[in-house]
Amino acid sequence: MRHLFGIDSRVLTASAVVVLVALAAGADQEVTITNPGFEQLEPGGVMVGWRLVDGAFSDGATLTGDGESVHEGVGSVKVAVKGHGTVTVESDPVALDVGKLYRLSGWIHTEGAVSDPMSKYPTAVPACLSMEALPFTIHSPAVGGDSDWTRVDELFIATAASDRVRLHLGYNGTARGTAWFDDIRIEVVDDISEYISPETVRWSGDGFRYDDQGWIFVHIEGEPYERGFQYGSLMPDEIAEYIRKLGVVQYREDPETGWDTIRFEADALFLRKYDDEYLTEMKGIADGAADAGGEAWERPIDLRDIVALNSVVDIGQLYDALEVTPNSLTGQAFVTPDEELDIDIDQHKCSAFLATGPATRDGGIVFGQIFMWSGYTGMHWNVITDVVPSDGYRLVYHTFPGGIHSGADFYLNSAGIAFGETTVMQTPYEANSTPQSNRARKAAQYAASIDDVERILWEKNNGMYTNDWPIADFKTGEVAILLLGTKEKKLWRTSEDMSPFGTPGFLWANNNPRDPEVRKEYVAQP
Repeated sequence: MRHLFGIDSRVLTASAVVVLVALAAGADQEVTITNPGFEQLEPGGVMVGWRLVDGAFSDGATLTGDGESVHEGVGSVKVAVKGHGTVTVESDPVALDVGKLYRLSGWIHTEGAVSDPMSKYPTAVPACLSMEALPFTIHSPAVGGDSDWTRVDELFIATAASDRVRLHLGYNGTARGTAWFDDIRIEVVDDISEYISPETVRWSGDGFRYDDQGWIFVHIEGEPYERGFQYGSLMPDEIAEYIRKLGVVQYREDPETGWDTIRFEADALFLRKYDDEYLTEMKGIADGAADAGGEAWERPIDLRDIVALNSVVDIGQLYDALEVTPNSLTGQAFVTPDEELDIDIDQHKCSAFLATGPATRDGGIVFGQIFMWSGYTGMHWNVITDVVPSDGYRLVYHTFPGGIHSGADFYLNSAGIAFGETTVMQTPYEANSTPQSNRARKAAQYAASIDDVERILWEKNNGMYTNDWPIADFKTGEVAILLLGTKEKKLWRTSEDMSPFGTPGFLWANNNPRDPEVRKEYVAQP
């Protein structure tokens, strides 16, 4: 059954990623907003249901009711700043259903409203509408200059059950001038085609794909081979281009030979270490891509190509891992302490944080992570994959074309588990074990608790891609960080002793292997 226009009750939502939305058929419904036409004033002229946001308005900014310049009715709200400044006004809380699609709309009139032309990123805009819980990049079209009443609207997917409408003059920067706002509305949008044009959706069996603002959203489902075939047939060109670029990175003068080297390494070291489920899924991706015309150097994409794509992260860590992997001379000193100090240490840059309980405003979980990668191939890490497997939980992850795992790493599943990773120094390689790409995907698909994530990542651990793994359980509100070496590991969780963090409810990962037992695995081998 195709699910574009009605995903089942396990639909996944998160503040950073919402793949698709479960919407019921029916007429659009309006959400209750206190005093949306700005016609109610308290004694003294205070606007009912609206207020200036603390810390979001400049000296001299004003908020007043206006009975002369109105769009409809007898009132509007007028905001102004002196010189270049900013002012934000917000509503009383409005009730929303998380995961539903809404349209925020209103009318704006401006006089002399000009944003700061010297602002860089984010780009400052004059007058606009937004929602408190949404990222700063999501706001209505801006109105500026001398503009008569102009209707603006913005579609958004609710990420909070209680949110607030915000009115801005000078957003993401400063502005000057005056703006009036009137007739603010929020409506439930029941027709998903208003958000995703059906003409842009490509299908493969029960799988589908659509593109949105540079991101590629892929939904697949079913048995391993079936869902893999859907994936490959929906992304043959992107898989082929990513393969080509990885070949260039390996050997710029002869990319085909470079890619053959990666294929050989993946085949020799990792292919036979994958679980049957994921090897079968990769076989499906290869066959689907080849069936849709996907080629690497004028030959059809095959299983070894897809295994290599999913093993590149492990392969990239192999050189560092072998430097600290024990051999028969381990334990004998051949360098002086002073010489050891001169050994270069790579500086990894990914970082993440988890907050819950006393560290957040509402006691809920906040999870943030940045992903750093070479820009040449990193531009292809623009895929959001939504998997409904025949076994396990539904999962969503950020990845590259052809990825059965994230690599970025950010995962979310329908059991309420989310986790990511930040690299630390590489620990030894354990040859007769399972690739991290297999274990990370398996944890995302089958874990229902923090303990499950730890167990699956630890089982048959090959040590590659040594990481702090931030983990969140949205069912219990608990967060944790798992430092996973090769033979050693350490789990910090907010329900237990959090030393050395010392910040109740707040954990962070910044490429620092904090556990002394894991650090011992970094001893260089002779």
